Amino acid sequence: NIQSALYFFYIYITIPRHSTISTAYFTFVAVDSTTKKPMKIPPLDPQTWLEKDQFEAGQRRANVRKEARRKGQNFETAPLDPEIEKVAVQLNDDAGPLKNIPSLANPNAMLMEQTRLQNCEIAQPQTANLAHQIFGGFLMRRAFDLAYATTYLFAGCRPRFMEVDQVAFTMPVSVGDLTNFQSQIVYANVHDTITDFHLYQGQANVPIISVEVQAWVVQPAISSAKLSNKFVYTFAVDGGTEIRKILPGNMEQARKMATHLANRGITG
Repeated sequence: NIQSALYFFYIYITIPRHSTISTAYFTFVAVDSTTKKPMKIPPLDPQTWLEKDQFEAGQRRANVRKEARRKGQNFETAPLDPEIEKVAVQLNDDAGPLKNIPSLANPNAMLMEQTRLQNCEIAQPQTANLAHQIFGGFLMRRAFDLAYATTYLFAGCRPRFMEVDQVAFTMPVSVGDLTNFQSQIVYANVHDTITDFHLYQGQANVPIISVEVQAWVVQPAISSAKLSNKFVYTFAVDGGTEIRKILPGNMEQARKMATHLANRGITG
């Protein structure tokens, strides 16, 4: 049973005399070193009420992910939820003037694809693990650097990192692979106040910007390009900074933006 090979970590960071400043969930699969297949691991036996509460929360998260996979609504596929589809259609309609009559469209709006950046690099052995595959953390850092630069160019001032919204590892990157990182902004809006980021407490009109980064393994010799990873990073910039509204260029991008809005609990 592959589920028995999964294990979850919940990590939180605190500062003395302060509340928790950062939390993160990590999901791993135990793999047999010989067969390279998932292996069973001993089950946890929570003892205290806090451990039991965290264990139940982790089980709920696992069930939600399992159900999403069963429905085919994973990180790769377009959303099927009617409400998300409704928001996506509206976003695509809002972008109509910008795509068809740009000279008469809102000058403070721009298409998602206009925010794109990319870079390519060869995977080096010093960043590989014992299986000769590149550490996921190294890929995350490379993706973060590109997301930061994308946000900096868009906002015109240095952003501050808020959170990693979503990470998906779909295939490994091996030593020598040509990796192409591509970024684009999937959400940008000004929030009246920010309550969950202490650096901006008390500030008004704080722009929040989310950037998706895709990592592709490219093989030019055989004309192949396969998606390896997806990351979504969210940044904030100083209150009062003026930013443009981001709109989708097609329905695929509209669904991606609508899904991100739903994940963040934003209705419009």
